[in-house]
Amino acid sequence: MDQIDEASRGQEAERLLAHPLLVEAFQGVRNGILDGMQKSAFGDQSTHHHLVIALQLLAQIEKNLKDVVTTGKMASIQLEKGTLGKLRAAAGF
Repeated sequence: MDQIDEASRGQEAERLLAHPLLVEAFQGVRNGILDGMQKSAFGDQSTHHHLVIALQLLAQIEKNLKDVVTTGKMASIQLEKGTLGKLRAAAGF
């Protein structure tokens, strides 16, 4: 994938993470998992274990999107520097 694609993906991931419906969805799932953990019977290790895994998966999804944002921002910076370098070279600087 080239830098333009990475920058574009980063912008799209940033829009997704800021979208109210996705923010609400992540929060709703997180709250549901935490509620399930609180309501699970004391000593129900299997249920607790599955809920912890679900919580970790949710965190991984969010982290993956944030990583795409970061990669996109770095790609944008590299594209800017490349463009500025070409302009400076063309101008004799």
